[in-house]
Amino acid sequence: MPDQRYLEWHGSQWRVRVKVPQDLRHVFGKGKITVPLHTDSLAKANQLKWAEVAKIKASFEAARKGIPDGGPLMAEAAQLRLQKTINPTAHQSRLASRIDELGGDPEIIDFTEVASGISTPISHHLSAFTTHKAYRIKSAADLERVLGWLKVWLKRRGVPLYVEDIDRKLAGAFLEEFLLRGRSTKKVSSYLGFLREYWRWLKQRGHATENPWLDQDLPKAPRRTRELEPDKGKRAYTDDELAKLLYGTTSGYMPDLMRIAYLSGMRLEEICQLQIKDCTGGNFHVWQGKTANAIRDIPIHTDLKATIEKRSKGKAPEAHLFDELPDMPASRDTRSDPASKRFTRYRREVGVDERPNGKAKSNVDFHSFRRTFIRKARDAMEKANGAFNPWTLADVVGHDDEGVKDVLKLTMVDYPGAASRSAKRALVESVKLPEAPRK
Repeated sequence: MPDQRYLEWHGSQWRVRVKVPQDLRHVFGKGKITVPLHTDSLAKANQLKWAEVAKIKASFEAARKGIPDGGPLMAEAAQLRLQKTINPTAHQSRLASRIDELGGDPEIIDFTEVASGISTPISHHLSAFTTHKAYRIKSAADLERVLGWLKVWLKRRGVPLYVEDIDRKLAGAFLEEFLLRGRSTKKVSSYLGFLREYWRWLKQRGHATENPWLDQDLPKAPRRTRELEPDKGKRAYTDDELAKLLYGTTSGYMPDLMRIAYLSGMRLEEICQLQIKDCTGGNFHVWQGKTANAIRDIPIHTDLKATIEKRSKGKAPEAHLFDELPDMPASRDTRSDPASKRFTRYRREVGVDERPNGKAKSNVDFHSFRRTFIRKARDAMEKANGAFNPWTLADVVGHDDEGVKDVLKLTMVDYPGAASRSAKRALVESVKLPEAPRK
């Protein structure tokens, strides 16, 4: 039988017919959406229908996800606007009818502009943008947060909450008066980056005519004075700090977590994502991570074998190595958050901290285990034992060889392939546990 899905014969030609989901019928004001295909050929109708079906279903998704600014009336306006591309005639009729119903409502101008597509609420396309960028939950939340601040700031100034009303002058004022207050330049730069990307996408899609966040420079760091403490930024642990951390507690999962981090060079999230089946054959198998290079095998250090055996015993292959951690809620896409917070509390309890000039974040953190592993491996490599080289280190920790990629990448990486198992093993084993502090 010929394929007639989403098709309906109407008069003397075919048209697309898609049912409106029950929960959206109050938005679209009907039970079905039809689009004429202007052909009496079933074969041609089958070729044309999919593009129209995709548009209609995209409008359903947008109606569900889009949470416009300005309360219920603006929400209704934004939802009415969705119908414009599907059925312009019905859109115009319903818009006119709704304007008559509103009568003298003071928000009638805003309603008309939004519903007609003249004005675009700031967050109207937020869901489509984050889906397009495949943002992780944290990144999407950061963008939503800074847009929320922007809307609050605009309201205080009496500025409409529309994309079209944000110009370069307003963008600069928002940076100076709000974003730069009480936040580090690095954090402000991150928020500014989200705004630039969102407006760049809006401009690409024809929803904005300019990107007011481009070329908005941030202030330079103040010049050093004699009174400032030296601050070299994030760093590896000293041997004393490492011993304090590794031998400062025997309770819970923290001792195992810290030792694995130090003796493998893995990132915290990589460790927390490990399942029992990822710790077999004498290797840790990292299957995803920060970059493509993060997918790798790391030899399990001799001093970790007993820990892995203990944590694997009696567990299913799909169980997590650190099964004490709670399941991820819908608001998070990283499993390591509870472990990160717990480690920060522990690190401060044992007195491992460095915040020169009262900076908000310490120069030492969980990632310092990874820095320490790399430093120890580099120091061993400098003894010229010939067992491994810088490319081995890059393979083990999942970095690209950025410093020499244009010089020796072909010779040292592309042609010979990844470092050998014996070289990786030699590198991992070169990192030794420190002696326990004397009591």
